[in-house]
Amino acid sequence: MATTESLIAAIDQIIAFFNARKMDLPDGFLDRKTQFVINGAPFETLLGQNPNDALILMLTRGPAGLRFTAKGLQHALVDSHLDRGDVTVDGTEVKTSFWLSGRLRDSGENVNEVVDVTLRLNPAGLIESAAATMDAATLEKIRQARRS
Repeated sequence: MATTESLIAAIDQIIAFFNARKMDLPDGFLDRKTQFVINGAPFETLLGQNPNDALILMLTRGPAGLRFTAKGLQHALVDSHLDRGDVTVDGTEVKTSFWLSGRLRDSGENVNEVVDVTLRLNPAGLIESAAATMDAATLEKIRQARRS
């Protein structure tokens, strides 16, 4: 299993890549089947297609899912930026908060949102699932801006 220090370092590396608008990821952080969840809904169910379709799963899980999400946020939020709060590790559960900021592409409205994140580790110490919770109204604004 990964150490607390290596988990925090990997999280910080992902944030640095996101802020630099790079799609790189640290090795050995995500499982190829890592599931991403936002406000209780798995990403694969949010695309309006069959969530069990192999192409949908390929786009929404693992490293591809993280890149797909990051690109969507970077498109929706001009000058998007992430900062991290404290990280707590309790066995196979890792909790942190991110501050997501930027300007919505369609309206120019500023966003400064706290996103609570829970990561669950598999026995190998890789991320099995990443669940994020944020204000539903702000999430809808981001979805609309992503479409513009």
